[in-house]
Amino acid sequence: MISKETALKINLVVLFLAGLMDINRGIAHTFRVRHSAINLAGIAPIPDSLVLMGAFGISNFLTGFIYFLIFWKAKHLAPYVLFLIPVSYLIGGMGMTYQNVKGEGQFIGQYMMAVYLAICLLASLIYLLTRKKNVN
Repeated sequence: MISKETALKINLVVLFLAGLMDINRGIAHTFRVRHSAINLAGIAPIPDSLVLMGAFGISNFLTGFIYFLIFWKAKHLAPYVLFLIPVSYLIGGMGMTYQNVKGEGQFIGQYMMAVYLAICLLASLIYLLTRKKNVN
């Protein structure tokens, strides 16, 4: 069985990699927004879509830097933050479903995001289940 300390280290590595990924996504959605719109999202690079992608890129920079801050200063929060990432996407997806919003573009990035969310959830559950077994 994995120890709580090992599980936390796994979560820290995953959170650091998530931070790197979010910084990369921030760059893609801002500095490379036209390329990302056309080649990754499959959407027309009209001004409004580029502004929305750019705004999303800004939030990617923010979350990436927050993940780094947690990695350096609040390590104990890593499993909980990793758990909140897929939960947040689930809530957002429910809201979009509630509003009957469906994408028409290719959104090639969705496959990368599915892996990203699964890894975040798996890492956090490893820690949370290890912690639960250590309590009993």
